[in-house]
Amino acid sequence: MGAKDRVLDPFVGAGTTVLAAREQGVPATGFDLSPLAVLAARTKVSDLDVKRLSALSSRLLDSLGKPGRAHGRYSQLVRRALPGRLLGTFASALATIAELPLSEPERDFFRLGVLGVIPRYSRAIPAGGWLKWVKTRAPAHTFPHALAERLGMMLSDLNRVHRPSGSQWAVEQADARRLPVTGRVFTAVITSPPYPNRHDYTRVFGVELMLAFLNWEQTRALRYQSFHSHPEARPQRPVPRGYQRPSTLREIVSLIQAASTDRRVPAMVEGYFIDMYLALSEIRRVCLPGARVAVVVGNAQYCGVLVPVDELCAEVGEQAGLACRRILAVRYRGNSAQQMGKYGRRPSRESIVTFVVP
Repeated sequence: MGAKDRVLDPFVGAGTTVLAAREQGVPATGFDLSPLAVLAARTKVSDLDVKRLSALSSRLLDSLGKPGRAHGRYSQLVRRALPGRLLGTFASALATIAELPLSEPERDFFRLGVLGVIPRYSRAIPAGGWLKWVKTRAPAHTFPHALAERLGMMLSDLNRVHRPSGSQWAVEQADARRLPVTGRVFTAVITSPPYPNRHDYTRVFGVELMLAFLNWEQTRALRYQSFHSHPEARPQRPVPRGYQRPSTLREIVSLIQAASTDRRVPAMVEGYFIDMYLALSEIRRVCLPGARVAVVVGNAQYCGVLVPVDELCAEVGEQAGLACRRILAVRYRGNSAQQMGKYGRRPSRESIVTFVVP
């Protein structure tokens, strides 16, 4: 793979695929629905001057004054997660970054640094697919030191990797079921859609999203529109023309319906593969003939019912017009503590499903 190739990751997440492509000098484009994911991934592939960023970091840290009161309409989640002086501390840092004479990539770099230290201070911490509330975290007066440490780590990461300059690497906010791409331009796809594990990332990263990007209503809209991998999703999706529900999926959904008291779970499993079909159809639409596609997925289980996500992904990919080549099992994950206690230890495999575009 080289400079004549072009890689696509329609679920860019933290940007691993696009960053790896850049390190190898291979043009790449990533998309994600989450503005937080886009910020993280875009920062990793931006042209950044490490010496200038180091000087700007010192200027930013020197500019941090005493936190004032947080102005603006922050959600109850943000106010509860960052009580007392904490919310003012973070709001003041973000306001300072907005006022400094920075390029957009530089501004993104420092915003990401501020958001990256939230877990040290937030009373709401990720626990699986939800947030757990804790009473005490680091005090507000340690924020400048924590930010300096975080920015130093980020600068060290920039220094450590080879990053060719240029504009062949981009990350944009978009829905994988409706990509803003015209024509067939990609020669390879490496991606990992959300697993159908009921994790709602708009909740897991709710503090970051509602502090820096979205209000409560906008976050709820993102939750509803997200990939149907959690029960609260209710996406407005394109019509899945040509999709036929696999017979195996029909049996699985029937078993879950009989066993589950949460009516949203069978609908989630059903909707997940409709979304997968739409995303794989888009991949076929935007890829050149002969393009190689690798999709990392994780199998799931609900109420003791196993869901072979990899096999079903292969089947709906074939429906979408791709030619499945192999399913490679790469590791096995234990089921959740709740599932294990009730149904015993039944590991689920994570796999790479590979396709070729005809």
